[in-house]
Parts: sequence; C-alpha cells; structure tokens
Amino acid sequence: MTIIENMSNADYHSHDSVSKSQLDIINRSPFHLRYAAPREATRGMEMGTAIHTAILEPERFANEYMLLKGVDDRRSSAYKEAVKIYGSERVLTGPESDKVSGMQESVLSNHYAMEILGHPNCRKELSVFATDPVTGLAVRCRFDAIAGLRAIDLKKTQDIRASEFARSVINYRYHVQAAFYTDVWLWETGENLERFEFLAVEEQCPNASKIWRFPADVLEYGRRQYRADLNRYAECLNSGEWPAINQESEVLDMPGWFINQIESEMDDSEFTFTEE
Repeated sequence: MTIIENMSNADYHSHDSVSKSQLDIINRSPFHLRYAAPREATRGMEMGTAIHTAILEPERFANEYMLLKGVDDRRSSAYKEAVKIYGSERVLTGPESDKVSGMQESVLSNHYAMEILGHPNCRKELSVFATDPVTGLAVRCRFDAIAGLRAIDLKKTQDIRASEFARSVINYRYHVQAAFYTDVWLWETGENLERFEFLAVEEQCPNASKIWRFPADVLEYGRRQYRADLNRYAECLNSGEWPAINQESEVLDMPGWFINQIESEMDDSEFTFTEE
C-alpha cells in the first residue's frame, strides 16, 4: 500500500504519476499539458500553503511561521529581516496574518468540520498512489484530512453560499476531484469512502465556513469526466501525439445568460438571435 504522510510538496509534485491538476490541463488540451511552462511559486500559492497549515496543522503553523502583526508592507526592514530567518513563504504581514487567523478561527468554531479535523485518528496531508485499473497509469492524490472513511478537502473561497460555491465547483472541477480521489482511495485500499466533502472557508472577514458534499449524480458526472481525461492521457502517451484545440474558424457559442441579456436590452425589431 503506497500511502505516505507528510510527504514534501516537491516530492509529491515531482512524482511520475497523474494528478487531478494534470487532468484539468489535459481537459483543456493535451498540447497544454505537454508544453506547460514550469510552475513558479506565487504569493497566492504561499498564502494557500499558510492557510492549509494553519487549519490542518495548527501546531506546526505556530512553530514555523512568523506573524508580523504590526507590519503592512513587505518592503519594510522588519519583514526583510524576518525573511532571512524564516523564508518569505513563512513570514506573514499584518493583513495576511489576520486573514489566516480569521479562517483558522472560523474552522475551529465549526463543529461539523472539527468532527473530522479534531478526530483522534484523523490523518492529514495524506499522499496516496495507485494504479488506474483501466489504463494502467500510475495516479496520485493528496488528501487534506481523512478520519476513518470520511475525507475532507479544504477550499478557500469568496462566498460559501450554495449558488456561489457551485460556480467554483464548476470552474475548478471540484466534482472531478471528489470522484477521482474517491476512486484512487478504492484502488489502493479496497475501501469505499463513506463521504468526500469540501470545507469551504471565505477568505474575507468574517470568514464564514461551510461543509458541502455532492449528490450521487454529480459525483458520477465527475467520474465520467476524469475517466475521459485519463483515457485521453493514455492515448497521447501511446501515440506520442499531443493535439491542441481545433484551430479552424468556428461560431462562438455564447452562454445562455449573455443571450438573454442581449434579448432583454434590445427590441425584437432590432435584434433576433440566430445561429450560423
């Protein structure tokens, strides 16, 4: 069984296996995956790591991070001196500290989230490696937290309300992640997860938090999507061809809400929507 706790980010991301983030890219086009530029660390990514550490591993966060409560500018001498000791990724300015602390406190007060995160047998930052039984590809995923057969994934968001978080689900393919992680766990352990849930926490004060899970049909749709992506990945490996998006001229299919907006703002005599 290949399950590793506290695997470094560098080791995890450099592992020769397929991750959900790679499936997202190949869903855009195989060309984008094959010729993707090396990913460079950004402040947003460093903040994401800080948030995850603060919520999932609060003791480690307290020991390894420096919170400069009275410093607002990363150009200040105090910030630069702290960076020499802790590294830029582990030094937070006052506003950054407030954001992370607010999100941390929100989760600590969320009884439903702490049923998992506070469970004595909860394992965090769990890297799981398995073999896809259909394509034979090595695959991987990283669970934020799992207690028994209940898994939870932390997501920072702007709005935890159902209608708004659903937009994030669609844009970032969280339903694909839920299905993929659930199945990777099954392939490696032989166990079916009871639940795979998302802990959504708002970035802005008051940092409301909420746990969401998907109905069975949404999970099955995510499963169909990751299966198509994995199959395509295998086909590209076998053929050595990584096609781009179709470059032919096509009529742009505008979203329904935009067409409705146009129709509501223009008289029928001025505008009639037709497709070429």
